[in-house]
Amino acid sequence: MSATTPLTRTLKEAEDWTKTWQTNHPNLSKAFLIPADDLIACFNEMGLKVTTDGNGKLQVKADGFEPKVRAYLGTQDSGGECLLIVGTTTTDGSKYKDIIYPNGDGANGTGIYDFTTPCPSDCDDSSLLYHKK
Repeated sequence: MSATTPLTRTLKEAEDWTKTWQTNHPNLSKAFLIPADDLIACFNEMGLKVTTDGNGKLQVKADGFEPKVRAYLGTQDSGGECLLIVGTTTTDGSKYKDIIYPNGDGANGTGIYDFTTPCPSDCDDSSLLYHKK
């Protein structure tokens, strides 16, 4: 997989997978809305460069292996669900380590991003991936 050929899934797969999740976990989040700025900040932590191709589409330029971020599910003290996103680094392309700064001395603090809002309450009720009970 390269920057120009991302791994996508068919609508049928996505519908089946989300219906299974939402049926098996009716009281958990259905999705998370993630601000693009969070992803960009995470990419900056990873030292990625972004260019524009001839069609005006963004392309990630990586030195070496395919860049990846990792997402962790969490529960806030208030009980709300969250998705924590961290950049990763690798030396071999198979084992990715989280980029986390425990003392908050990274370019943007700890390198751990949580500006996601869960669904519910921030849902697209008309989405083909949103399954009503």
